[in-house]
Amino acid sequence: MLHLALVLAAQFAADALPAGTYDGQCLYPDAVRERAAGTVLATCNRAVVAPGGVAFVIRGSRQQIQFRGTWNGDRLTVESVVLRGRDPVEVRGLCKLYEADDSLSTIACTAVGSGNRSYAANFVASRINNAR
Repeated sequence: MLHLALVLAAQFAADALPAGTYDGQCLYPDAVRERAAGTVLATCNRAVVAPGGVAFVIRGSRQQIQFRGTWNGDRLTVESVVLRGRDPVEVRGLCKLYEADDSLSTIACTAVGSGNRSYAANFVASRINNAR
């Protein structure tokens, strides 16, 4: 019986992750941009949600930044960040997926590495052509 409960719990957790590719845009209010000195803000028009993390990309190009870690439902505990063309950097952080009307609406990520270098992404999904 315990085994069945663990299988069902694992399935529920897997179902909670809306893995896929989503079109949209990385957007930041002016106030965030003004206070973001020293923070790498993702530039993107696509997000790829996968079991090992989330990548923010420019369509027709390679990834710009990837937040890697472990998912627990709609939250990713971020353990490393990879910038385009660079090696992974160890960080502490969190990504959170938000839904509206049963569809992914926003992905918000923040992480801090050594030397207080910080990374952030605020992806707003397009309401058109974003099927799971």
